[in-house]
This record gives sequence, C-alpha cells and structure tokens, in this order.
Amino acid sequence: RWVLCGYGRFGRELAEDLRAEGLTVTVIDQAAGPNGNDLVVVGDGSDPEVMARAHLESAVGFVAGTDNDTTNLSLIAAARRINPDLFVAARQNRPANAALFAALEPDSLLVLAEVVAQEVYVKLSTPLLWRFLQEVPAQGEEWAAGVIERLHKRCGRSLQTLWTVRLDDSGSPALGRWLAGGRARLGDLLRDPDDRDVPLTAAVLLLRRGDELVLTPSDDHVLADGDEILLAGDPLARRELDTTLTIDGVLSYVVTGNHVPSSWIWRRLSRRPVSDL
Repeated sequence: RWVLCGYGRFGRELAEDLRAEGLTVTVIDQAAGPNGNDLVVVGDGSDPEVMARAHLESAVGFVAGTDNDTTNLSLIAAARRINPDLFVAARQNRPANAALFAALEPDSLLVLAEVVAQEVYVKLSTPLLWRFLQEVPAQGEEWAAGVIERLHKRCGRSLQTLWTVRLDDSGSPALGRWLAGGRARLGDLLRDPDDRDVPLTAAVLLLRRGDELVLTPSDDHVLADGDEILLAGDPLARRELDTTLTIDGVLSYVVTGNHVPSSWIWRRLSRRPVSDL
C-alpha cells in the first residue's frame, strides 16, 4: 500500500499508475472528494492526526506530491519519523529548493522544470528518439520486455550513448552501391570492422523510411537509401560504425568477409573492385 499526499493533476496520474500495478493507494488531500478507487483521508497532511489516519506504519511507499515545496519537505520528514523503512518519492516544484531536497535524500525525486527541459532537449537534439518515445506506450509490456532483453544482450546493463545515422551520400558515403543492390541487411552493417563475426555493441531502436516507422527492426531488415536509424550502444560501437559507413574496404569486409584494398593503387594491382558487394 502506498500513501499519496496531494491529489491534483500530478497526484491523480501517479495514483492511476500505482493502481495499474495492482497496488493499493491511500490519498491525503484537503479537497479530495469520494473516490471509488482510492482510500481517501481528507485533511492537511502536515497535521499529525491526519497522517495518523493514513496508517503510514503499514505502508511501503509515500509520495509528497503537493504543489508547495515547503509542504513536501515537511511531509518527507514526518513520514520518515513514522516509518523509517518507507520508500519516499517527492515532487520538487522550484529549482531553487534543490539543496533542501538533496539534504533529505528522497528515494525518487521529480523536478518538473527538469522534466520539461529534458523533453524539449530530446525533441530538438534527437528527433528520432522523440518519435521512438511517442510510440513506446502503445506497444505493451511484452514488447518492452523484449526490447530490454535485446539491449542487455547487445549493449550490457547500461546505455552510454544514443545517436542517429542517415543512409545517404553525406551520412554514409560507402553504402551507395550496396544499398542500391536491394540486399543490404541491417545485421551485416552492425558487425565489428576488425572481426565481422562479432556484432557491434549497439542495437537499433527505430528505423524511419519516409513516413514509415519500424520499431526495433530485425537483423534481416533490408535497408534502403535515405533510411534514418536510431541506435543505442557505447561510444566505441559508434566509432566503428562510422568507419564502416565511410570506408569502402571496411564495408566490403563486414558484408562479404573479403579484405579489399582501400587505395586506388592497390585496387588496380589486385584488380578487385571495392564496392562489388
């Protein structure tokens, strides 16, 4: 059971999320009316008698979610006095109060200004990531679990970087003839340029072709000129992929296994065309 203090727009959304996970929610709010889904304690959460009616001693989590930082700080302190084992989440409304919230060390902290700033930054800096995040909620838990498993397998337990690649003459000059052949598989592109039997520590989250979006395309997905792909992985994988995208000989090796000379002189001597994939 969770106790939530503050039942405005933020509180209602959070209560719905908690109930969706099968959890019981007790709401403390001065203006909260009857609600069939929640246990409601009407009153000021800073009043010890009101807090006592919420039975925090038997709860597992507490949320200080009002629109007043002073109230939220006092609620955190009061809740921990009653039950030191509570998981405590808090809402910070003003950035200037960051030091006060940091001193109380809540287990989870929502800073509204940072949430807005992060969303704007993502939308401006990585448009494909924004599109990916918009599509995720409709995919369901099973799909999400599969994506997490794939990321763990390819990238480990943490993601260090996200980046976008456009498959065209400017973004991937080595790929032109390979893409035109109609047999350019995504999995072949994501190979280590030093050992093609080793996959890059990267995974594709989204592929965009015109107005068409493909979430987490498979390794067998056939690429085309103009595709944009959103990748997650480590910085080394990004540098290795950049090498494949720009050097003809490296692309030939990762796709076919053949070592093709990169310089014009050696190509003439070996009589092996670079981009004959």
